[in-house]
Amino acid sequence: MPDTLFANNVYKKVWERLSETHDMFNKDPDDIRAQLIYGSSGIGKTFILKSYVAQFEPVTSPEKTTVPVFYVAYKEFKKSTAEITRFLISELGGIAQNSKTPAAELDAQLIHLLKKHEVELIIMDEIQNIASSYDGIEFQRIIKYFCYLIDSNKIRCSMVFAGTSSAKRLLTFGTTAGKFDDDEQMSRRQMRPIEITPILPKTQNWLDCCNWFIRQVGLPDLEVNKHNELLDRIYLAYSEHTMSTMRDLFLRNNTRKVENYEQLILALYDNFEKYATGGINPFDYEFLTQEQLTAYIDEQDKSLRSQSCLRKPQQPRR
Repeated sequence: MPDTLFANNVYKKVWERLSETHDMFNKDPDDIRAQLIYGSSGIGKTFILKSYVAQFEPVTSPEKTTVPVFYVAYKEFKKSTAEITRFLISELGGIAQNSKTPAAELDAQLIHLLKKHEVELIIMDEIQNIASSYDGIEFQRIIKYFCYLIDSNKIRCSMVFAGTSSAKRLLTFGTTAGKFDDDEQMSRRQMRPIEITPILPKTQNWLDCCNWFIRQVGLPDLEVNKHNELLDRIYLAYSEHTMSTMRDLFLRNNTRKVENYEQLILALYDNFEKYATGGINPFDYEFLTQEQLTAYIDEQDKSLRSQSCLRKPQQPRR
C-alpha cells in the first residue's frame, strides 16, 4: 500500500482483495470472481479505491491509451441495462449513443472499448445507485447484466463493486422475494464481500489512524496515556462521518502550519466548526468535560463491539 493511504487492518484487507481480484485477469481469466466492498457513507471506500486506481495511471502512446484500471462512480440513478452500458461507453471515451440504439450495438461498442484500452479491472463505485426499485423486474435484468459482464469470455475483465450497505442487495436479490428467478444470483459469482467498518476507540488501530494524520501535520506521534483525552476527542469527531471527517479535520492549510499540539487543537476546533455538522464541538474543552467525553466513548465502544461481535476483535491499546 502507498504511504498516502492510512493502513489499518480493514484497509489492508481491502487492498489485498483488490490486488487479488485484479490478478485474476492475468492468472485465471476463465474463473474470474467479482468483489463487493461496502460500508457507510464517508468511511473511506472511494478514497481507498481511487488510491488503488492511482497506482495504474493510463498510458498514452501515439497509437492508443491504455487504461489498466477503469473506475466509474454512479452519481445518479441508472434504471436500466441500456443506461448502464451507455454510461460505461461514455466514461471510456466512446461516442454517445441515443436511447434508440439496439442493445447488441451498445454491447459490441463496450466490448470494443474495453479491449481497445486494454482494461484489466473495472471498479464500479456507488453501485447502490442502480435501479430505483430493488424488487422489480428491471433490477433483475441489471443483476443478469452484471453476471454477464463477469462471465463473458469476450470481456474477461476483473470486476469490483463498491457502495453503501444497500449494495449488499446485489448479492441477496432473489433469495427472499420468491417471485423472481434467482438462477443468476450474483453471490455465486463473487468472493466473500468485505465491509469497511468504523475503527473501534481505544485500540491500536485507532492510535495508528490518528498518528498517520498527525504525521501529515508534521507533529510527533500521539502516545498512549499521555494523549488519551485528545485521542478520545478526535474519536468523537471521527464518529460523525468517519474518515471523511478525519480528512476535513487534518488535511487543511491551517493544520499544516501548526507547530505544537496546542495550535493543532485550535485548528481542529476551527475545522470542525467549518466542515462538520455535529452539535457538540469535541475540541471545546470548556463545554465538553472529560467525564462527559469518557462516558460517550465508553458507550460508543460498547455499541460498536456488540455490532461486530462476530468479527475478529481488535487489540486494546489501554
